[in-house]
Amino acid sequence: MEKKYTNGEITVVWNHKDCIHSTNCFKGLSQVFDPRERPWVNMEGADSERIMKQIDLCPSGALSYYKNSEGPKEKVKPVQREGSIVAETHPAQVLLEEGKSYLWCACGKSVDQPFCDMTHKKGSDQLPLVIKPIKTDDVWLCQCKQTKNPPYCDGTHNTL
Repeated sequence: MEKKYTNGEITVVWNHKDCIHSTNCFKGLSQVFDPRERPWVNMEGADSERIMKQIDLCPSGALSYYKNSEGPKEKVKPVQREGSIVAETHPAQVLLEEGKSYLWCACGKSVDQPFCDMTHKKGSDQLPLVIKPIKTDDVWLCQCKQTKNPPYCDGTHNTL
């Protein structure tokens, strides 16, 4: 089910089936996104720029937007990265601790997804990415390996 909300300048699109309930939307901009209210999206709660910035943080891609003057954008299927495979078509929610280092698997072959187990050494040109969190926090890490914001999920898995 897809719902649309507009303020005349932008239209917010919520795709219910893709939502992983990360809570990023209402924790980041509760005056717009409040799941206790109906409708749960209040387009008058903030200016369009703030709403768009918050939606850009949606890890699943369930929330999207378009500028009304431009109309909806056609979804483009990404080209799979050379040397990587799609491990999963959903992100992994993990708690990363401040002061610890983590290796994010970029090749998709690790059995310890989303983390690297050095499987890439057996024939992949994709090297792991070091993550050093500055604070302890729950994050959504990409497992499709196609994100444009590694290691974090950007919703690309929805187009695979």
